[in-house]
Amino acid sequence: MSSTSFNPFLFYSNQLQALLAKASQQKNPALWLYTNNARTPLFMLEALTKLHAAAFDEKIFEKWNNRFKKLEDALGQMDYYVEFEKEFKDNEKIPKEISTFLSSAVITSAESLNQRLINKGWLKGKLLNFNVKISKFYCQYDEAYLNEIKFALRDELQKIISFCEKLNYSFTDLENEVHEIRRKLRWISIYGQALNGLIQLKKSTKKPSYETNYFTKEILSSPYNKLPAKPNGTAIMEYDSNSFFALSYVIKELGNLKDNGLKIEIATQAFAKTENITKTQANKKALKALGLKLNAKDEILKTASILLFTSLSKDKILNGLIVK
Repeated sequence: MSSTSFNPFLFYSNQLQALLAKASQQKNPALWLYTNNARTPLFMLEALTKLHAAAFDEKIFEKWNNRFKKLEDALGQMDYYVEFEKEFKDNEKIPKEISTFLSSAVITSAESLNQRLINKGWLKGKLLNFNVKISKFYCQYDEAYLNEIKFALRDELQKIISFCEKLNYSFTDLENEVHEIRRKLRWISIYGQALNGLIQLKKSTKKPSYETNYFTKEILSSPYNKLPAKPNGTAIMEYDSNSFFALSYVIKELGNLKDNGLKIEIATQAFAKTENITKTQANKKALKALGLKLNAKDEILKTASILLFTSLSKDKILNGLIVK
């Protein structure tokens, strides 16, 4: 590593290892990790390995990205069931059997994650092996390093735009299109946190024409939009603050649309399982119980299409994101 002690990988892997060590002493390690926010350092490690896999020809990044992703996905699955169980519990139109189904799903997903944690050695110091190997990745965190990172980032941004253009900003699939685009955009934002200060925000002296569309009080005051301080002894790159805030708004709005779509999907799945009916019948029951119209999914897709066309094609918020 460089002469400085700065290392984003170790910063987050040490956080995760501390959580894994404590989890190994619990009766239900998976549930303990979930309730103690292990997803955050996992997100950061997944982001770092994803970005570095694209920027550098080192096998360690792709290999460990896959491992971090599987753990994060498993915790995400638990979160999926937990959050909707809470929401449906207070809805009198949702049968109690649905809540029971979701409670059972939480238990099952936790058991599945516990098996992975045990079988893959996560509770016995597996991550320490990553720390040793990543420390051998020599990096000065200088301009040359950042040029490789910026090249990978620009390529990622262009792929997002191309993905939308190929579909002509007319989306017809929630999971494979709208959710997928949000995931891609979210990584661009997460990199700002994951690189632990290597990305800084540059304030523009000019107010963009789209300011009133995206700069809500919630976005401007969000702790997620305050990036870590610049590390000593390293070069930095910059995101344009206006573009970054606009991106955060789009991610948040897509997240709301995603949650609405997932709510329909999980309710449909639960009705189909608990009442032994077809998916079509279950979907109608789910929509009625949630107080939604039959064309609710179409409306979600239409809203997402308009949002992404306006932000990416018209306002071009990604085009000027990388300043330096």
